[in-house]
Amino acid sequence: MAHNSKWYLEHEKQPSLYLWIFTQMTMGAAYAALVCMAVLFFILFFKALSALLPEDPNALLDMGTHIVRAIV
Repeated sequence: MAHNSKWYLEHEKQPSLYLWIFTQMTMGAAYAALVCMAVLFFILFFKALSALLPEDPNALLDMGTHIVRAIV
């Protein structure tokens, strides 16, 4: 009953709770940074796409009809 054996292996270093907490919090911060960057790139992609498109949604159709009238 009084056998006080360690659960980790003899040749390994004693595990640290501080190290486990640090690794878990670091991984959480890395995942949060990845999600934040993905959302930021998603927003910037649509912002750049909107800059390429004309303000008037029918302007592209009107331009096509003007070109056809100029040719004919």
